[in-house]
Amino acid sequence: MGEPLRDRHGKIIQWYGLATDIDERKRAEDHLRDMRIKLTSASRIATLAELSASIAHELNQPLMSVLANAQAGKRWLAANPPNLLETNASIERIIRDARAADEVMQHIRALFKQEPFEKKQVSIRDVLSEAVRFLHGDPRKHDASIDWQLDDNLPTVSVDLTQIQQVFINLISNAMEALEGSQVSPHIIVRASATDQNQMLIQVMDNGTGVADQERIFDAFVTTKKNGMGVGLAVSRSIVEAHGGRLWAENNPSGGATFSVALPLSSGQSNSNSSYSGQMDSN
Repeated sequence: MGEPLRDRHGKIIQWYGLATDIDERKRAEDHLRDMRIKLTSASRIATLAELSASIAHELNQPLMSVLANAQAGKRWLAANPPNLLETNASIERIIRDARAADEVMQHIRALFKQEPFEKKQVSIRDVLSEAVRFLHGDPRKHDASIDWQLDDNLPTVSVDLTQIQQVFINLISNAMEALEGSQVSPHIIVRASATDQNQMLIQVMDNGTGVADQERIFDAFVTTKKNGMGVGLAVSRSIVEAHGGRLWAENNPSGGATFSVALPLSSGQSNSNSSYSGQMDSN
């Protein structure tokens, strides 16, 4: 920046100048730019790691079921005489679970392409029943009993079937695992009802140890399981919120935890006062 000094005739006889050393500022700007590049790279790596863990988690259930049924089929064939009826049933379950794994991959591809959910009207009773039947394919969870408390004449909900089914597989599986090795008699309750807020409320309750932090447990990579990756609840909440719903956790006064899912109902669907309570066979 310069300023001239003129004589009385307006002729410039001298210049005054001010020089500012911007070297320090330029170094700071360069450092900030480098930090932004590094942070962007770290963010991409973290996103990739989270996505990889999510894919592994989503595929783990059907692949473990395929393995269990393949081992069962091998045992039935090795019997004397071979039990072909049970072997055929095991093969059918392998085909079913292989298709389930393929559906998971199809939805992951749709996520990359940012395709919308393929929503359709489904019965929550059927969704829950199928989720438990799927979990009972795991020998470690085969004997888990559930107390069903579902309203009669529940309205249907508009959801992506595979995605919502995965949510309840995660929640019910977590309830079963929360009771493993428990000193108390395991008790799992699944409730479903239509509310006055034009929502479907589905709750999975257990009498385990509860959760220490009812909000942080939904963060990615936060887990209370010894071999868990901590993505199941994070993925489940993302799915529910993508459907316009909510997923939250609460500790029960008598012990254990309740995970609640609220899904919006289509306009015009009303609440039902009648209810069903009992055991549902999902084997």
